Amino acid sequence: MKLLTLSHVPALNRLLALRMDWLAEKRHPLSGESSNLMELVRLPEPEPGMVPVGMWDGERLVAALAVQPAAPLFGWTLEERQEPSQVLSLAHTDPRESRVGALLVSGLCDHAARKPAPPAWIRCTVRPKALADYLEQACGWTKVREVSSPYGDSHHLLQRAPRRAEHTTLLVRAEGGLA
Repeated sequence: MKLLTLSHVPALNRLLALRMDWLAEKRHPLSGESSNLMELVRLPEPEPGMVPVGMWDGERLVAALAVQPAAPLFGWTLEERQEPSQVLSLAHTDPRESRVGALLVSGLCDHAARKPAPPAWIRCTVRPKALADYLEQACGWTKVREVSSPYGDSHHLLQRAPRRAEHTTLLVRAEGGLA
């Protein structure tokens, strides 16, 4: 894994197109998260605290997301927001790659656990219940709760404790620092 930069825009375009095509084919709702991730990568200066990261299989980008060392906001209690956490957002994976999401999360949990001051939690918020269930069952996340937004849609709040992997084959290369 490594930080995504302007030079990775073509690979990110391919990944996002694959993901959007898959979502449309499965009749899942499309969101603006792909354009948000692309804009984050295209910024001339990195947004403070928000780091775009990509996971590669050789020369092919198979996953991309943003990582930030900040407290999640919507739906989390004041006490939860005060706990040191790392937030994953804007995540996209290649739908042709099985288990890439679990590998990505495992590598990020291992990386966070090896920090001198690891966060208490790695957190994320997702909308589709099926995705929340997948993250819980296949990727080791714990569902904290479901909340409704002011617009009436559901958000599933999930978290994982950072944990060192016994055997990690995932190399996290973070030039410039991974959150």
